[in-house]
Amino acid sequence: MSRAQTLVLALLALHVLLGALCLVIARGEHRSPALRWWGWGLLVYAAGLLVTMITFAPRAWTLTLGNALITIAPVLCALAVFSHTRFHPDWRWIWACVALTTAILAVNNFAGSPAPIVNLAAPTAMAVVLFLAAAFLIVRDGPPEAVAACRFLAGMFVLSVATWAARVVIMMWVLKGSSDVSQVDLVISLFAIMQMVNSVGAALSLMWIDVRLMQAELSRVAHTDHLTGLPNRRGVVQRFQETLSRATRHGRPFTLAVFDLDHFKQVNDRHGHAAGDAVLRAAGEAFARAKRGEDVLGRVGGEEFLVVFADQPLEAAVDAGDRLREAIARVEVMSEGRRIPVTVSGGMAMYPDDGKDWDALFGVADRRLYAAKEAGRNRLAWRDIDSLKTSAARS
Repeated sequence: MSRAQTLVLALLALHVLLGALCLVIARGEHRSPALRWWGWGLLVYAAGLLVTMITFAPRAWTLTLGNALITIAPVLCALAVFSHTRFHPDWRWIWACVALTTAILAVNNFAGSPAPIVNLAAPTAMAVVLFLAAAFLIVRDGPPEAVAACRFLAGMFVLSVATWAARVVIMMWVLKGSSDVSQVDLVISLFAIMQMVNSVGAALSLMWIDVRLMQAELSRVAHTDHLTGLPNRRGVVQRFQETLSRATRHGRPFTLAVFDLDHFKQVNDRHGHAAGDAVLRAAGEAFARAKRGEDVLGRVGGEEFLVVFADQPLEAAVDAGDRLREAIARVEVMSEGRRIPVTVSGGMAMYPDDGKDWDALFGVADRRLYAAKEAGRNRLAWRDIDSLKTSAARS
């Protein structure tokens, strides 16, 4: 067995192992269409290589079928990349190109004297177009959570295209200028090695993208309230720390407000927990619509919401908080044909006057929240109990 044949067998085995690994990972808890398509692409490529190496069947058939499978393989691999973009290929054009390439291969191999370069160039032409398109699309439309991985994958695709193009050009020169078998053997050997590198690099890139997507999803779940879709306490604290850092650097004030739905336990007791959940979702949506885009909003407790009014002193934050309170009062949630009244009380604390960290500001705001409830509910408190002022009293 020649050196080239040994390396082609190694290439075949590598594609089988990588393809099987991708399919196993794709069937795991985190379903991955990209790895599934990629795995099948590698296996189809390996099958094509195996068919072209068969010696007990007519060569015209093995070369045509084997290279047709090799033509299909990059289609599947490109679909793996397309699954991470907004691009939806037209299957009619793809399969028409596959059929045309297969026809070219058949005509070449069933002719009297087949040209080896046609068997090499015909599948390569389609692979080059697909891989260049995939490289462009994954950089332009790839997941924003995995920008570096997408660029690395695009680089591997460009490297694959350069490898294939160089192989065709070199093989044309070798086959035309010399009949030295050792030169052909060397070209095939070098290509097999480069193809191994490209296949492993691209497969790892796709796995990298999936890992980044899983990390982003886990982070989203860990920082998001499942009922309202708002940031949970952990997510709010993280955003608070970002706001605090900016405020510290630029010497700007901001205000933290804690809001609590009034008589929420009575809603659950009278109308059931499903109605209570509906009230929480509606309140979250009302808060989200009424707040400014730069303000931080989250659900930090059972019926407790928190808003950080970025770059706003207390007076402006009180006006903004009143708008939120009034927005909640307009919430309409129906139960058995009757509207459930929804109001909210709130307490506010300003950085740096009332505190310089989360614990201090939240503690002050929470204390004022209960002062607002004791003062009659459906109001804001932004001073301590000894000099309590509320938004309801202002109006």
